[in-house]
Amino acid sequence: MVRTFKVWPRFAAAVMALSLVLAGCSSDKGGTTPEAQGGGAAESGGKPYEVTLYYPGTPQKDVALVEAEINKKMEPKIGATLKINAIDWGQWDNKLNLMISSGEKSDIIFTAAWQNYTVNVAKGAFLPLNDLLDQYGQDIKKNLDPAFLEGSQVDGVNYGVPTNKELAATRGVLVRKDLADKYKLDLTAVKTWADLEPLLKTIKENEPGITPFYMSNTNGNGLLENLDWDYLGDASVPGVISKTAGTTTVLNEVETPEFKEAAELARKWYQAGYINSDAATSNVFPKDQAKAGKAFLWTDGMKPGKDKEEEGYVGYPLTQIEMTQPTITTGDASGAMLAISRSSEQPEKAMQVINLLHSDKEINNLLNFGIEGTHYVKKDGQDNIITLPEGVDANSRTYNPGAQWQLGNQFLNYLWDNEDPQKWEKFKEFNAKGVKSPALGFTFNSQSVKNEIAAVNNVNKQFKPGMTSGAVDPNEMIPKYLEKLKAAGIDKIIAAKQEQLDAFLSKK
Repeated sequence: MVRTFKVWPRFAAAVMALSLVLAGCSSDKGGTTPEAQGGGAAESGGKPYEVTLYYPGTPQKDVALVEAEINKKMEPKIGATLKINAIDWGQWDNKLNLMISSGEKSDIIFTAAWQNYTVNVAKGAFLPLNDLLDQYGQDIKKNLDPAFLEGSQVDGVNYGVPTNKELAATRGVLVRKDLADKYKLDLTAVKTWADLEPLLKTIKENEPGITPFYMSNTNGNGLLENLDWDYLGDASVPGVISKTAGTTTVLNEVETPEFKEAAELARKWYQAGYINSDAATSNVFPKDQAKAGKAFLWTDGMKPGKDKEEEGYVGYPLTQIEMTQPTITTGDASGAMLAISRSSEQPEKAMQVINLLHSDKEINNLLNFGIEGTHYVKKDGQDNIITLPEGVDANSRTYNPGAQWQLGNQFLNYLWDNEDPQKWEKFKEFNAKGVKSPALGFTFNSQSVKNEIAAVNNVNKQFKPGMTSGAVDPNEMIPKYLEKLKAAGIDKIIAAKQEQLDAFLSKK
């Protein structure tokens, strides 16, 4: 059983009070009436409440068609409609920060441990969800492994509903299988990151139009983001422990030998031309570069069938190489969530939408795959296996968000005909193999050091992209990086993390 150390009662109470005020306002509009709960119009005058959904991804050409089809099904069920807003990855952080700071009306917002989740909770950006889950999220609580909800809490309070997906996590690379086969590359020989070098060298020498190892300035796309660290609830807050070494000493990762070794390997590959020269500044998502036929391999979070899942988007045959063992951390439990914004006018309607995404197979698959007959067809009369309609290929698709891992319950998702029919059973086996971090269930309360975190993150923006991509010499830059981190207050953050973690562990 995952336990959560409660250290934030005043903040949680304040935000809970805010949610009650908002819920009271929405009740005045009829949002919590029996009619609204059971279907029909949520507003007086017959106009249903429009729930806005914001998530990072590529905007889709046919989104209006899909919205209309979803709303035919959704409005009679809960008296609300859905407005889908996909924001390009490169613009997501700025858009999210602007929405939070301006108080712009929004309802459902994607969040994650690696996307400033606890920082945004500390800002009061998201509503506490425990009561809303009890009242409107019964299907979520019935279908979701309790470890997800317990492991993603902040001081005993849920501020996001996790996607029902793989709980364990591992890192690795996705590889263009056609090119690996063309040059008879031995992928089974790859056991460490350094073992990738012969593959990269072959592609560099023989495929001049293709980047051997594509990186960009997006989360998780460099060697430094693939180390064995548990960030203790939020990867945007410094201070890590090893997930597998059995130690609970909180470290400054930039001071560790592992960080230096990874930075030196990235530097070597950058100088050899294996990594794209704009890796430190590019906001192009690696799979988009691969879709354009310009990338051989890139890093990503791994799970059973990840390669086949991405094939449909990329349009080239892929295979995956897992580089780390499966582990389970608080960050994995909160690795993909849907939060409800403090500016939501009817948060109960937002929770009802999230509940449908976790329980209604038809609405879930409409959002994730589009309209049957237009964006996919069912394969040979099978109910759960789909393929592209005749005449449609990866480049001509008009609705393909590729965001299943963000939106609801993946166990409701259709499977493409190139995927393993046993995929969901293998997800369960994968979860069972996960090694639990000693800090599983702990989330750092960052409120007391939020100014230092802001200062440290500014330093990271200055130094880390160049370090991750290999664009700078780590032997020269790490001392300067550390000096700036110390001046920004990183030691105070790490000391606070250690104190809270020790208190959490003492109660386990």
